[in-house]
Amino acid sequence: MKKCVFYFITYFVVCFGGLGSLYRLVSLLMGEPAFPWVLFGWNHQVEHPMQYIGVVAVCYALVAAVWTMCMKRQRRGVLRILEVLAVILVALVIACPLGGMLWHFHDMLAGFFPDFWLRKLLGGIVDGLMVGPRLIFYSFPYNLIGLIVGYFATTCLNSFFCRLEDKGK
Repeated sequence: MKKCVFYFITYFVVCFGGLGSLYRLVSLLMGEPAFPWVLFGWNHQVEHPMQYIGVVAVCYALVAAVWTMCMKRQRRGVLRILEVLAVILVALVIACPLGGMLWHFHDMLAGFFPDFWLRKLLGGIVDGLMVGPRLIFYSFPYNLIGLIVGYFATTCLNSFFCRLEDKGK
């Protein structure tokens, strides 16, 4: 259990630190937020980018830690690339509905607080699944750089953890 918590914390710190720094760098270089504006309502992802990056980082850390614990041997070549990209993709699929819920939470904090607030919050799951992938797609070049850096970070951390396992045996 300690190992899994260590993996989770390590993956989270690397992901949140890397994506947060990348967001600031891309925003600075572009002169505008790295996340795009969406066509409806408030753009909470632009106002609170680190919270949305945090959601992605938690989901990624969970998926990557479980993957590291379950993986018995390292693959090579194309299988390795597909495996690491699958970890990132699964993390994003999990993060989209949670990001939608966070968006609705921010919407309620901004003043739109309906009588059935729990229904609105849970409605964020569907909105996150609908809008999240588009938001990720339109966040160019942040999304592409993040994918490349995420791939290498996941591969390097996983190799490091496997070497630690081998030394411990």
